[in-house]
Amino acid sequence: MPVNIDIRSLTYTYDGSAEPVFENLTARLDTAWRLGLTGRNGRGKTTLLRLLCGELEGGRSIHMPLKAVYFPYPVPDPSLCTMEVMRLSAPGTEEWRFLCEWNQLFGSEEALERPFHTLSNGEQTKALLCALFAREDVYPLIDEPTNHLDLHGRALVADYLSRKDGFLLVSHDRAFLNRCIDHVTAMERTKITVMQGNYDSWEAAFDLKNESEAARNETLRREIARLGQSARRAASFSQNAEKGRFHVPESEVAALDRGYVGARSAALMKRAKGIQRRREKEMEEKSKLLKNVEQVGELKLSTLHHPKQRLISVENGVVSYDGRIVCGNIRFQVERGQRIALSGANGCGKSSILKALCGRGGSLCGDVSVAAGLTVSYVPQSTEGLSGPVREYIAAHALDETLFKAILRNMGLSREQFDRPLQHFSQGQKKKVLLAASLCTPAHLYVWDEPLNYIDVLSRRQVEELIVEYAPTLLIVEHDRTFLENIGAEVVELNQTAPQEEER
Repeated sequence: MPVNIDIRSLTYTYDGSAEPVFENLTARLDTAWRLGLTGRNGRGKTTLLRLLCGELEGGRSIHMPLKAVYFPYPVPDPSLCTMEVMRLSAPGTEEWRFLCEWNQLFGSEEALERPFHTLSNGEQTKALLCALFAREDVYPLIDEPTNHLDLHGRALVADYLSRKDGFLLVSHDRAFLNRCIDHVTAMERTKITVMQGNYDSWEAAFDLKNESEAARNETLRREIARLGQSARRAASFSQNAEKGRFHVPESEVAALDRGYVGARSAALMKRAKGIQRRREKEMEEKSKLLKNVEQVGELKLSTLHHPKQRLISVENGVVSYDGRIVCGNIRFQVERGQRIALSGANGCGKSSILKALCGRGGSLCGDVSVAAGLTVSYVPQSTEGLSGPVREYIAAHALDETLFKAILRNMGLSREQFDRPLQHFSQGQKKKVLLAASLCTPAHLYVWDEPLNYIDVLSRRQVEELIVEYAPTLLIVEHDRTFLENIGAEVVELNQTAPQEEER
């Protein structure tokens, strides 16, 4: 017998906010589904998860038949061994259950006895997933688990989740979603929709519906405009009649009863007002028919042309911090117009290479050649430090304010968002700020370090289309396989050749 989560007429507004996150939201979700939750950044996906798990108060609008557990969850003492962290995360769970889950995601039990903080971010993600699914009678709410997983880790976790029954997953990685979900819940502009299938099937239906409804909306808008003109003509006619402008010529007045003329004007005025009311009512009814179309604008980019064909060449490169080698044996070239994606396991030094190339930390030594006069536009992996008013960020980075805001508006941010301080933006919105700043900056080379973390799928598609159309020279670290395939990136595999803690 199905066990459902029922959401009835949910309205939720954060304290101090003028706009509700949800208004009269209604949905029924089967807890046996492998359910993917998608929607543009700022639509309230994480807020919904926090409401479902009771972290935020949803009142009587939410019926939750099972205890919901939000992922990722905090680890109180990362210095404990990994097995002890798992025990504390799932109290009362038998040890064999932990081992059963562990062996599906790890090839060895060696890491179980290591201090949790010595695991890579990807290993920590997998360990906490093991503890989550070792528990019985809980409903997992999994919020963006892929952000610390490399390509191999994403495939492994997707296959792991595909063997589970019953969870709600937020992810913007299309290949990941396709491998592990059987239903999609989409948070659209004014409602929530649910359909059976994987992400690709939902996207095809979404595009078809959006095209159809956009065409219907255009027809309705033309009809509303016509009705508006008709209503204005009727209002003008009514006003003229009321002022007595509709009268017979003065030469004929003597031959007519003046009472008749007044009655005729009153009748014309009444008829005109009736027409005006009918037109306004028709306009209101047709306005209600305007559909929930998701607006996806085009992005633009102004690249610079460099006279040299080869912009970067690295042979036997070594990256070091304070004399400590963090990665070596680096070899790749970037030529004008190429899209080069650095790939490799977490910890192999991808981010370190980009930072060193851009002068953001560490040093890159070896046979390294960088074209003279090269202008680089850089997107860092982290959004830490984004705070304060938007206008101050624009001024600090010498950005074109009109262009910067236009890019963000096309990526789904509302005008009201610009009045909020950056620290109150969602993670996806913060990442869009970094991307928009890069797109505002004409450059010979764009260097992007995991630019799509937290960014919604519609915006990913916009960036894909931008890269295909404008063909910038791009050096990128990104784990979204679908994105890399769609932009035609050439993948350069890196091997870890020196021990290190984490990518900086």
